[in-house]
Amino acid sequence: MTFLARFLATSLFVVGMAVLALMPATRSHAETIYVDEANPPFMYRAGDKATGIYPAMIQAIFLHAGIDVDIVAVPWKRAIENLDANKGGVAGIYKNLERQKKYYFSDPIHVERLMLYHHRDIAPKPDEIEDLRGQTVGVIRGWSYGDQIDDARKRGVFTASEASGDEQNFQMLSLGRVDSLIAIQEAGDVWIKRLKLDEKITRGEEPVRENTTYIVFNRASSAISMMTVINRSIEELRENGTLQRITEDVLQGASNY
Repeated sequence: MTFLARFLATSLFVVGMAVLALMPATRSHAETIYVDEANPPFMYRAGDKATGIYPAMIQAIFLHAGIDVDIVAVPWKRAIENLDANKGGVAGIYKNLERQKKYYFSDPIHVERLMLYHHRDIAPKPDEIEDLRGQTVGVIRGWSYGDQIDDARKRGVFTASEASGDEQNFQMLSLGRVDSLIAIQEAGDVWIKRLKLDEKITRGEEPVRENTTYIVFNRASSAISMMTVINRSIEELRENGTLQRITEDVLQGASNY
């Protein structure tokens, strides 16, 4: 190798090292984000893949932020257990006082409308949580529905019947094994259509609760150092309409899952 070639090679190496020194440190592994495996169209398992609104949103948010991500669909209870054990983050989760003590929350990614579903022939039809007094109400195992609904459950306003997901709850309601159920509007309406329950089951016209959803990490996780970048990505994708388009695209094909 000539002196000129050695000089150029050395110079390029030095410049390259200087550039690397100026670059932000990159993570050597993908961040794991858990989602519910049984809450379509928001998040569910299709084969061995997590799919639905939240997995699509997380993929877009992390890609835009330049962060590798591995999205895993598991039972919701296990997702929370993994979060508590600091084994990864969770997406599509509500905020309540207890969770704020343990988890670090992103900016909002979506707003869910919680609706009451019941038999068409029930009278009077419940419109508010207090109207459920004395009823057995279908809920999803391991879920928090927000402080107001969780408190009503603790006070014994209604008796909760826990199921693994909305599908089981709607089957229970159709068989008369629960009096009402609480479900997110988009998910509940899809299950009524899919299970062909239009003539049996209807829902209230107004939500009993509107809950904002987030991405969260355990407060002991090193991943919270990325939250500023993640929040910037959320803001930019909301402003350019990407998050809304993801929701619309998934809901448009919801009858096909």
